[in-house]
Order: sequence, then C-alpha cells, then structure tokens
Amino acid sequence: MAVRRVLKERKLRAELEEAERALRHSQSLYRALIENPAYGICRCDAEGKFLDANQALLTMLGYSSKEELLAANRASAVVLDLGVGKSLAGRTPESVRIEPIEVEWKRKNGTALRVRLSGRGVFDERGDFVSYEIIVVDVTEQRALEDHLRRQAWSDSLTGLANHGRLFDVLHAEICRSKRTAREFSLILLDLDGLKEINDRYGHLVGNRALCRLAQILGDCSRSVDTAARQGGDEFALVLPESSAAAAALVARRVRDLLSNDAEEPSLSVSVGIATYPKDAETIGTLLYVADRDLYAMKARRPKVAQAGQVA
Repeated sequence: MAVRRVLKERKLRAELEEAERALRHSQSLYRALIENPAYGICRCDAEGKFLDANQALLTMLGYSSKEELLAANRASAVVLDLGVGKSLAGRTPESVRIEPIEVEWKRKNGTALRVRLSGRGVFDERGDFVSYEIIVVDVTEQRALEDHLRRQAWSDSLTGLANHGRLFDVLHAEICRSKRTAREFSLILLDLDGLKEINDRYGHLVGNRALCRLAQILGDCSRSVDTAARQGGDEFALVLPESSAAAAALVARRVRDLLSNDAEEPSLSVSVGIATYPKDAETIGTLLYVADRDLYAMKARRPKVAQAGQVA
C-alpha cells in the first residue's frame, strides 16, 4: 500500500507539473496574441457589449483609448453580431465556440470595416458563462482587392460594362430561371454604325469615346436587374429579364433616340436586333443567332453611311 501511495503521489505530481507547463505555455501564447499588432482582441458580454480590447483593435476602429471605445459602445445600440444568439449562461464552452464569421463594423469616423471574428465562450469555476474572448482580423483591404479583381475579370476595361464571358453567364442564368418560372426574357444586340469610319477620320481616341458614349446610354436605359455588355469591338448587348419582345423594342428605341439626340460630335447611330427566350430560341447560341440576324436585317434596310458617324 505504501508503494502504491508513493507511485500515486508521484503520478499526481507529474500531472500537476504537466498542467502547470501547459498553463504557462497557454499564457505565453495569449500574451503574444494580445501584443500582436495584426490581431484585434476583445472581450464582450453575453449581449455583445465590449468589456475589454487591445491596442490593435483600438487602432482598427479608430479610437484613441480603451475607455473611449467602451464608453462609445455602452452609449450606442451597437452590439457584436456573433451569430450564436444572446442568452448563453450555463452552456458548455464547446456549445459557444465561435466559428470564423465575417461581419461589417463601423469605424469611429463612420467608414466601413470588414472583419473576421473567431473565439470562444469563457466560463467560471461553477460553469456559468462569463464573457466571450474574440479574435478580430481586419479583412477590409483583402475583400476590396478580391472585389476589384472580380470586377476586372467580368467587366470590359474600356466601357466598364460586362464583358463577353459575363454576358454568357448571365444568359445561362436567365435561361435556367426562365425554365423555373416560365417567364420570358429578351436579348438586344446593338452594333455601333460606322466605327471604322470614325476611327479613320477622327482617330481611335474619338472612336473609343464613341464606344463609351453608347455604353453610358445603355447604362442609363437599364434597370438594376438588366445586364449591359460589350461583346467586343463595336458590338454590345442588353439582357432584359422578364421582358417581352415589345418591351425590348421600346428599350431599343429609347437607346437610339438618346444616341441621336446626343449633341456630342460625331453623331452616332446603332443597328439593333432582338430575340426573346423561349419564343425565338431555346439555347444561347440560337438566341444570339436570331438577334444577330435581326440586327443585320435592320442594317441592310438602313441607308449607307455617307461620312463618319452621319447618315446620308
């Protein structure tokens, strides 16, 4: 029994030493994390109000002191949206572990701050909820860069409209939606008349300006649900969800009228073709073909351009 008691005491001492080493290691990691200028650290109560914050978080939010941040937070209705509810007392730490989520905060000056939050709930020795410990990472610049690259990938560099690839994605999405809802949509193809003559007579800068003028008018004639795109060269398109051929014809007429009334020189005109899904076609390829055929039929009916940008 004496031997067993000695062995048990030795085992308990070893476990205690191991626990103390783990605690010291955990404390050193926590201190390193608190002092890391790249990560914001805060504690908040069950209602999402700040209790404490490190200097990195103060810098992120634009406050000069912890007291100023805590006072501003107490005086406002703003709380941390942790996505896990409010009343958490009595739950286990595992049940309130905060998986990484992204939310938008406001800095002191009112500008937007995109942050990624992660952390855990802290409990006292009785198992009652005490606070959250939250790690805050500023991802504002990262998300802005991603949005910029995404826009570059889907937009035409000259006009800012959707590009050829984006147009095909939109057409595919509209066909899928039309199959679900049984509602038609229309496609308008537009060709800027006489672009080569404009380039030859006035130069490519004026030609590029002519393309941008048409792009601006297409944007002005589009609803928020519509997609205006530049296919390339002098070819443009408008995708009009839940719009009939008659509605598309009205939009096309408005585009032509605005273009003809534009006082900027040289004067511009467009040829237009319209196709409606599923009445005229049931695939992207045939939809484009029908609209393109309609466009060139219109172009053939129009008088020839006598001089750059002007109809004889």
